Amino acid sequence: MPTSGTSIGYKADDILIGNIRPYLKKIWFADSSGGTNQDVLVVRIKEESQANLKPQYLYYLLASESFFLYSMQYAKGAKMPRGDKAAIMQYEVPVPPLEEQERIVAILSKFDALVNDLSSGLPAEIKARRQQYEHYRDKLLSFAKLEVTA
Repeated sequence: MPTSGTSIGYKADDILIGNIRPYLKKIWFADSSGGTNQDVLVVRIKEESQANLKPQYLYYLLASESFFLYSMQYAKGAKMPRGDKAAIMQYEVPVPPLEEQERIVAILSKFDALVNDLSSGLPAEIKARRQQYEHYRDKLLSFAKLEVTA
């Protein structure tokens, strides 16, 4: 953690959003505590809302294309636009029942692992490509039997 200058603290389960050039879609779900600079927005679920809103659900919601389109709509500046924190804090968050949030998180976490985690994604991709190869090999090498007449 920095010892001088202005830093913003974050904790595990906070969501950090890059505020410069929001179109780059920089977002991180914190798995530890630390500090960051003022160019990163730290989103933390209020204590009174924690019983109704799962942090990972909120992360996936804020990582969506619609959130970043919303953020860009209110960004200020041309060369290096910055997100408008006040507008971002007004973003409407749909809050389905906890069971639905958990279901959404489970599905998106599996996809996230397949796409971003080499230890699970790469073997799954290799298996899928192997099956695809075998399918096309069998299709390409299956010929109709020719009748030979003398």
